[in-house]
Amino acid sequence: MRNLVIKIKLSKKLEGTMSENEKDDDIFSEKEKQVEIDPNPLAATLDELNDLLEKEKQKSLRLQADYQNLEKQTIDRINTHGDKIILDFLTVYEDFIRTKDAYEKEGGNVDSLNGIIKNMVTILDHYEVKPIEAEGKKLNPKLHEVVQEIEDNDHEEGTIVKEITKGYIIRDEVMKYSKVCVSKKIIKE
Repeated sequence: MRNLVIKIKLSKKLEGTMSENEKDDDIFSEKEKQVEIDPNPLAATLDELNDLLEKEKQKSLRLQADYQNLEKQTIDRINTHGDKIILDFLTVYEDFIRTKDAYEKEGGNVDSLNGIIKNMVTILDHYEVKPIEAEGKKLNPKLHEVVQEIEDNDHEEGTIVKEITKGYIIRDEVMKYSKVCVSKKIIKE
């Protein structure tokens, strides 16, 4: 900041300090003094406040970003924990399906098992868990895990001919890959 220099004349009545002759000659004594005055005393304060405001804005942005990151991490942790429970639930669900299939082959009554399985499907639908379609589909490495290649000229190479275990998707992400067997052309030598 530039300071303004002002010359001020100070007058002082010199009664009692001067002789009568001096009083007649010079009733007032004048002295010059230089005083520095800031032309805009608020400018410095305004600059300081602007700097402080900018620092607080940056601090606020960082805190907001930290909060958003914490929120995402918390949701991910909840989903991950929930997904593990659902994965365990899927194991029980698949056990019920295998049990129902075994009872059906032996001619047993599976009505009660069908009711339980139907309830389980409702729960899976509620959590947006969908089975991955596999048999007869083209192999997709993002959804399927190949456990065996089967020589087969009846299907196009890379077609899934058998599903070993079902795969599942939750909220458009693979939760469990389908384990499959794919066709491979017979090579004649």
